[in-house]
Amino acid sequence: MLLIGSRIQEYRKKAGLNQEEFAEKMGVSRQAVSKWERDKAYPDLDRLVCICEILDVQVGELIYGKGDEPEAPEEVSGDGTSANNAVHLKNLRGKGRLARLKILFCVMAAICVFCVIVVAVLFVRNEWISHSDKNGNVRVEKVYQQYTKADLAYLDDNGRKIMDTVWLDVPGVRDGDYIQLYTGVDGDGLFLNYKTSTIIAAAFVMLVFIILLILIGLEIRRMKKEDTLQIILEDKTADEKM
Repeated sequence: MLLIGSRIQEYRKKAGLNQEEFAEKMGVSRQAVSKWERDKAYPDLDRLVCICEILDVQVGELIYGKGDEPEAPEEVSGDGTSANNAVHLKNLRGKGRLARLKILFCVMAAICVFCVIVVAVLFVRNEWISHSDKNGNVRVEKVYQQYTKADLAYLDDNGRKIMDTVWLDVPGVRDGDYIQLYTGVDGDGLFLNYKTSTIIAAAFVMLVFIILLILIGLEIRRMKKEDTLQIILEDKTADEKM
């Protein structure tokens, strides 16, 4: 991350502005200016350009400082091939990382959607109020794996066999077992008395993946802003050379 706080402070003082006056011109709070100057926060691209206009300083000079930008050797081809190759390599690495982050973002988004669906199903399927008229003839047709999904079947009031696949957190259940479940007023649905720990664990996992998705999204946004800033700097450098 570029540390430009000291240079913002330096050019602000040269312009004869205190933090409050500078903040008013920028349309931000004095605390925001203080964070910039202490490198506790970083102004976005739009504000960075605005800072340069107010303080009458070039973007490259604010970021790199006077004379701190690497100078190309005198004995170099007219088109600056070596420098261009270095910049090109850096850009390729940045684009490669950005592409990997985008792929990871898509994967995390898919996982988040799956987690949301699982939590929603748990909430819909859960028997929030205990019922005394539970159906004791619900048969476990197939257990795919303990504490995961299972196929359950029962007969409704009309004698029809109803089968449904649910997430079953009953320990030790096996194929062919019978369990007591509430099947609704009309006997047309299965409602399970899930453990509180099951619902909390599922909600916690969902929250973790959502937070990771947000962090990845913010990192992608930051990298895109840096790419835009790099383009502006390159354009300004090209204009100055012309």
